[in-house]
Amino acid sequence: MDAIQLAQQLIKQQRISKQLLENQDIEGWLSSLSAQFTAADQLRIQLLENPVVVTDDPIVRQLLDQLDLTELENPDRIGSQLLFSWISPTEYAAGLAQVKSLLVPFTIPYPLHRFVDEARTCYALGQYAAVQSLSRTILEAAVNDIAVRTGKIPPEAVEKDMFKEYPPRTRIRLVTTDAFDAVYAHYRDLCSVVHGLSTTSTVGTLGAITKTLGFVQHLYEIHKADLIRTNP
Repeated sequence: MDAIQLAQQLIKQQRISKQLLENQDIEGWLSSLSAQFTAADQLRIQLLENPVVVTDDPIVRQLLDQLDLTELENPDRIGSQLLFSWISPTEYAAGLAQVKSLLVPFTIPYPLHRFVDEARTCYALGQYAAVQSLSRTILEAAVNDIAVRTGKIPPEAVEKDMFKEYPPRTRIRLVTTDAFDAVYAHYRDLCSVVHGLSTTSTVGTLGAITKTLGFVQHLYEIHKADLIRTNP
């Protein structure tokens, strides 16, 4: 059964339980609770597997809004079943192995380090749209870090989101040399995913993160001398 059918089944069980309680049939009411709890657990599992449910039924919508998905009868079993139904530990390790580590000559800001880590994890888990969105975040974070620390833009340009005065195109141009066209074209390609115009960039998921890390590595390398002087 799909989520709507399971929701309707749960609504029916809830009505039966309510009627039995109103009739003071305690034994019947207690017996009906088992079927109600089973229906609720089946619905929770279905909703964990399906991020979008299409329904215009106000009663079903109210039930789904109020249902606590964390109240699973056996979360460990269900979690393992859902996770390993589409990925194995071997596949996860193989996915991580496809995305090489970012090599930099000094410590990078923690947020940037975190973005890279999350992008690799998302790739290994097959969350490809997230990888490409994070790829643009990684590129922007690196460009901002380099531009601020080399004095090409003031810190408030980043802190106050001054995109009118310092749009992404300008920021990228300030920190690139002959690589501007390639870096900016890659940035624009990733924008199509971030803005919901496409589910993938023209270079694909692995290409997106690989090119991003390559550009970031290149930018830190060409600004290494200036950045080492400002590195905390």
